[in-house]
Amino acid sequence: MSPTIFRIFVAWLLAGVLLTPRASAAPNFDPPDPDAVSFATETVELDAVGLRIGVPVGGNAETRQIAGRTTIAIELPDGIGTVMIQSRETDGKPLSVLDLEKAIMRRTLFRSLTDERIRLEIDLAVETDAGISLGRAPAIPAAGRIVRPFYVRLKEQSAQAMRGFSVVQLEPEVFVLFQLFSSDESFLLARDAFELIVMSASLDDGAALDTQRAQRVAAGVGVLDVLTRDDLAAVVADTPDQFERIYRPAPGGAAVDEEEVGYRRVRAWLGSPEDVDTGEPTGDGPGPGYVLRVDGSVLLDDGLGGTSRADSRAVYYMSPDRRQESWKVEMSVREEGKRKPEVWNEVGFRLGESMSVQITHLNEKGLSSTIRPSIEGDSYISRVEAYLMPALLIHLKREGTYSFYAYDQAAEVNRLRTITTELAADRPGLWRVTTTLPGDQEERTEYNEYGRLIRSETSEGVVKVPIEFDRLYEIWRAKKLPLN
Repeated sequence: MSPTIFRIFVAWLLAGVLLTPRASAAPNFDPPDPDAVSFATETVELDAVGLRIGVPVGGNAETRQIAGRTTIAIELPDGIGTVMIQSRETDGKPLSVLDLEKAIMRRTLFRSLTDERIRLEIDLAVETDAGISLGRAPAIPAAGRIVRPFYVRLKEQSAQAMRGFSVVQLEPEVFVLFQLFSSDESFLLARDAFELIVMSASLDDGAALDTQRAQRVAAGVGVLDVLTRDDLAAVVADTPDQFERIYRPAPGGAAVDEEEVGYRRVRAWLGSPEDVDTGEPTGDGPGPGYVLRVDGSVLLDDGLGGTSRADSRAVYYMSPDRRQESWKVEMSVREEGKRKPEVWNEVGFRLGESMSVQITHLNEKGLSSTIRPSIEGDSYISRVEAYLMPALLIHLKREGTYSFYAYDQAAEVNRLRTITTELAADRPGLWRVTTTLPGDQEERTEYNEYGRLIRSETSEGVVKVPIEFDRLYEIWRAKKLPLN
């Protein structure tokens, strides 16, 4: 017996396969009830492929890193199940939707066995020691395609033994996998919600926006191709050491009624990786790389009349060749009435296309987790560059729209950000810059001809302006805000 046939034979034994499908036909699922869930105006986006997905009212969506893949997790209303969504590639081998579905079925019911000689008919019920296939649901539309979800019940002891799958193929080598996890009791309701979520998927506004996205990413790569060490050094050297006030303007325009949100201090210098630990230049002179430090404080409202404050210090480093970066973020949250703050640390490192981020909650006996965000192509920029990019584009005198992938600390993944720059026709030397993040979050900023901040405002109405420290201190003191 050859080694290959032996491994296959052992795998069949370990999987405990019942080689003959059961004679009974698969259950005849009804089409999903269109009134099973309603959708909020909020959508989530799978950035890598430009796919937008609806979020049911009463549900919750977040983006995670699972096994190095960007994953959208949607918790269904009333806890009836979870939908996980990932984009995947076929390692350069074009596969049909049916091929992909059969591969998923093999991995689910035959566990480690992926031998293609096992014949599967997804429309029929098949049973193994791992689980029972329940057949397909009727065809539904998704992202301009027609898909047919299928379902499996695992035999393992699990609170969510019912599983659903739907494959949306975007290109011959790229597809999006939707997976449902639910209990026996909630399955019928969860299946309706799952299929309606699949049906909500759309590729933005179609192929035109896909082309536009590709053009913007290509434009971003073009900027990185011409960006030199001298350009980076010049912008870092010209970045002022300044405080910035963060606030919400008063509805009536009165300065006394403006709401303070927080403040930050920004510094940048030519330095080395050691500066990340010290937070200060450590050498006798300028180092070979680029360092950015941002200290900040934000006031938090708990919604019950109480307030707390989050203080942070973040230091980022990037090497001259852009291939290496590291950073450290320290944050403490002080709640009113509590003596001891909650403390978190984040330590990140990247070398080439390998990236890891460790997050530690120091108050919970050093409880920590490590994530490894995937790098999305040649348009990735470091955290130093993400902050400096508007000033870099102004330095290069580049007007246009550019897209880059950068690490998003809040989402804990690398996400696409788009930056549009234009010279103001009505004010000589003024640059207007709009930065757009997934979920239609925007920041509109004005810079002078040297790339220095004049004023910014987010889509949520939060304003940021440079300010002298003495003036900032006076504003906070007058409003009896915490200054220690």
